[in-house]
Amino acid sequence: MRRTIWAFLVLLAAVAGTATAQDGQRAMDDGILAFREGRYADAVRSFEQAADDSTLAAEAHFLLARVFFETDLRDTRRAGREIQQALAIEPDNVQYLVARMQQLRTESKDFFSEKVREQQRVDLARRILKLDSTNAFAHEELGVLYIRDFWRYRNAVTFPKLIYSVGEYRSRTDIDPLSGRLEQQAGDVRANPDEVGWMDILEEQNLLSRFDMGPLDPNVVFMSDQFDTETLEAQGIPVMRLAGRAQAAYDRAIYHLEAALASDPRHRTVYDYMMEIYALKGEWQEALSMLQTMYVFFPDDPDLWTYLGLAHFRGGNVDAAAKAFETSLRFLDPEAQEAYADLSVILSDEDKGAYAAKPAEFASRYWASKDPRYLTPYNERKLEHYARLTIADLLYAAPDVNLRGWQTQRGKILVRYGVPLSDVTIVPRSTSGVNQPSPAEDRSTASNPGGRVSTTLQIARQGSPVDLFEEANTYLVWDYGDFKFVFEDPFRNGEYRLYSPPASAISEGALAWANDYVIQAGETFRAVPDRFDYDLPGRRIELPFLVSALRGQDGQVDLVVNYAVPLSQLPPGSDVINVTARAGLFVIDGNRDVVAERRRTLYGLRTDQVVAFDEANLWVDSEQLSVKPGAADVSVEFETASGETVGVQRRSIEAPDYENGQLAVSDVVLAYRVEESEDGRPVTGADIVRHGLSILPAPWSVFGRNRPIYLYFEVYNLRPGADGMAEYEVEAALVPREGGSGVGRLIRGIFGGGPRGVSVGLPIKVAATDDGQYLILDAANQEPGLYTLKVSVKDRVTGREAERTLDLYLE
Repeated sequence: MRRTIWAFLVLLAAVAGTATAQDGQRAMDDGILAFREGRYADAVRSFEQAADDSTLAAEAHFLLARVFFETDLRDTRRAGREIQQALAIEPDNVQYLVARMQQLRTESKDFFSEKVREQQRVDLARRILKLDSTNAFAHEELGVLYIRDFWRYRNAVTFPKLIYSVGEYRSRTDIDPLSGRLEQQAGDVRANPDEVGWMDILEEQNLLSRFDMGPLDPNVVFMSDQFDTETLEAQGIPVMRLAGRAQAAYDRAIYHLEAALASDPRHRTVYDYMMEIYALKGEWQEALSMLQTMYVFFPDDPDLWTYLGLAHFRGGNVDAAAKAFETSLRFLDPEAQEAYADLSVILSDEDKGAYAAKPAEFASRYWASKDPRYLTPYNERKLEHYARLTIADLLYAAPDVNLRGWQTQRGKILVRYGVPLSDVTIVPRSTSGVNQPSPAEDRSTASNPGGRVSTTLQIARQGSPVDLFEEANTYLVWDYGDFKFVFEDPFRNGEYRLYSPPASAISEGALAWANDYVIQAGETFRAVPDRFDYDLPGRRIELPFLVSALRGQDGQVDLVVNYAVPLSQLPPGSDVINVTARAGLFVIDGNRDVVAERRRTLYGLRTDQVVAFDEANLWVDSEQLSVKPGAADVSVEFETASGETVGVQRRSIEAPDYENGQLAVSDVVLAYRVEESEDGRPVTGADIVRHGLSILPAPWSVFGRNRPIYLYFEVYNLRPGADGMAEYEVEAALVPREGGSGVGRLIRGIFGGGPRGVSVGLPIKVAATDDGQYLILDAANQEPGLYTLKVSVKDRVTGREAERTLDLYLE
């Protein structure tokens, strides 16, 4: 009988256990379904019930952690407790370890907390890789760690000490100019000692005390030295450069990030990190290879196309960059589209008003006026703007304060001026690992008998792998040559701001203006709103050119543009130099509109347009363009079809108004030849025809002494005499530019020996109020050098006079 009862009880327990297990699995299934359907409160109740089943507890706690971390029920503390319970049951579960690592990526309350979390994430990543050597999340975490090291060391230097100065360096403050801010942060910790256990750390590092630096150290760098690292180094300050460590950090970062993509090519954020470090190092070909993989998995991602635009543009493939940026504009969100279209950050205060009144119209004219090469189908200046916006958002975003890169101070300055000529990070000795505090020899206590040091305290003591306070007085210096900017990150949130001395330094007598980069930046923005120095691709050639303004029709001004292409050698016995090229002339008026242009494709350069000089051969060409009177810029462009040879020259000119009724003489057109034109046709392709004359203009003011100097000019608004004829006198005089002392000129004037020269003049009578004429000067007997040419005209009827002067050189 007892055996029967015992067997019945065993059977009953088994049935109950099976029912309990079935209830737990049913609760788990219900929770998963509720999670998928967005019924998160129901999911919590189901997972809590499933957690009572020991076989499901770990997974139930993990899923609870997900609910409280990923959904509208977000509770990071509860999520942390749930994942810790899951890990207590299954400590080597990689999925749970990854979840905990991701939880530790959330925004930290302060700088100290972030450093501790960073160390915890690194420890977890290394632990995960011991369990799963291909885990993408762990490789990503370590890749990010080494990117940060690369940021720190790539252009870093360290000084022995940084202090403020008063008068002749007679007084000083703490070694750490930001110590006041650390004390304030420490005060916040002291007020909430139970929330964050920082007091032991602060006391261990003696961070709350201020100390006397003792006798003045000759190696001290004073804040009034204005962060000038080169000058300080030249003066003997022991500046240590830390860039040698950057390559090791770069190699490790790339290794881990490539491993992450190899494990999971759909791991989206890894592409951002890889693009970040490639951009920092300028490895654009490697970036393009990586972006090919990104294109396979994320073809519609706007960042893909801005990254492609950036990599192609910096790599020199401007055509591909233009297409990539154009594509990106179709995928960008409204906020990014507005940023890419906004010009306000690069405009002067004067232009901002006009831009605000008519944004689209102003932007069109602005970009047209800034285009460095009108011959190309794209605007290189606009592409540079897009590239700068992309770099700014990639490198200088501050997600902790919800700022895109172009909204931060560093980002705005980069968009204005581009990448600085020099980018230096100044760090204290502790950051570099020099004079690092040693680990405690014996830290055994009653509560810690083994003397084991917590992760938090280890960071504070040893700075391994990061020093808790290493960035406490770190400065970022951007030098653009004629101006510079210095940044600091006092709140440790990644939002660097322009450095300004604290009130304590000013109260002690430091000259605030010497290092107040908030004030200096404002002055720089007003004086230099933006900067763009275009580097031509291929072999750059200089294009000599001259512009002469002549009277046109209907109140217009005819601009005669004569330009030349230097030739290294001429093919013997050939009428044509076998080269295909494009040439263009463009006129941009004061409203930034392109008001006139000429484009030509040249299938060979004719040798009858070549003029030989002692040092070079010039292939010359000319064009006429009609514009309204006023200020304008003239751009001359030439490029071979292969793109191997490129020339771009620009010059500001003033097109006179010849319609005021006053006697006027046009600009003087220097020429190599002037002769009568048959049927109004030019003698060669480089000639222009004016008043029945075919003129071969000179592209520069250089003439050989053995070559006659032709001067073409026009006279306007002559007064006819009683016989209906206009009469005027013209004289052209070429004299050496006067030099030497005033006494020397006085002696020459008294005793002779004045400057030599040559002149020619004649009276002219015409049956018109306007006339076009030419003169020939023979400079064979003149010495080589710089001369002044003056063409004077006198109306014999009215007695009025007009003249033009210009300089030329005889070789």
